[in-house]
Amino acid sequence: MTRLVAGVDAVFFDIDGTLLDHDAASAASLRLRLAVELGGDEELDDERFALALDEWRRLELLHYDEYLRGAIDLSEQRRRRTAGILRWIGAELRSERALDAWFESFLDGYRDGWAAFEDVEGTIPALEAHGSLELGVITNADASIQRRKLAAMGVGERLPAFVASSLVGRAKPDPAIFTAACDLVGLEPGRVAYVGDRLDVDALGARDAGLVGVWLDRKGEAAAAETTDGVHVISGLGELTGFLGLDD
Repeated sequence: MTRLVAGVDAVFFDIDGTLLDHDAASAASLRLRLAVELGGDEELDDERFALALDEWRRLELLHYDEYLRGAIDLSEQRRRRTAGILRWIGAELRSERALDAWFESFLDGYRDGWAAFEDVEGTIPALEAHGSLELGVITNADASIQRRKLAAMGVGERLPAFVASSLVGRAKPDPAIFTAACDLVGLEPGRVAYVGDRLDVDALGARDAGLVGVWLDRKGEAAAAETTDGVHVISGLGELTGFLGLDD
């Protein structure tokens, strides 16, 4: 296998926030659902929606982490997120069945908004041009859902090495999920790069597992980060080929 300038022979990506614009799809669907709850767009001005969106994202991180730790199942984490945002806007309490239906409606809109970031279109072909480079994903989510996202973006077959927490039984930043990815492509961790939009879960987790951790800092948060020791920071996927020494 031809070794690249940086000594990396495989690149794995996170999905949500890295390849897929999760925040945009989630925000658009949430706005629609809250508008229905509140009786129309006139009841949901931009300022109030911004606050609601912050709360929705807080609930997502809180309860999805509970799911990843095995404290609750997938359905329960969805119910807790839904109950939390309905409570926040002052809506009446709902039965489990009603909470499930609400979240399914949210998911319908969320799926409609699935789209790749603009820099994905140029980056994947540039990496594919180097035929010896293994490509794949490592994701903290249900495998079937994440495969559908990759298909919607048109990159499913182009990132064939697929590792999901639901299959491995461990979630990032646990070293086991990163080790599983390295084993899948038959490479030592130091020859594998992992690119993700979260410093703690993605870049530092990969670094601690011995991989080349790359933080995709789309929001420009590196300057305020407590530490980025041992990880590489890029502001967009377009910088990745240069980092790997593929632009020569």
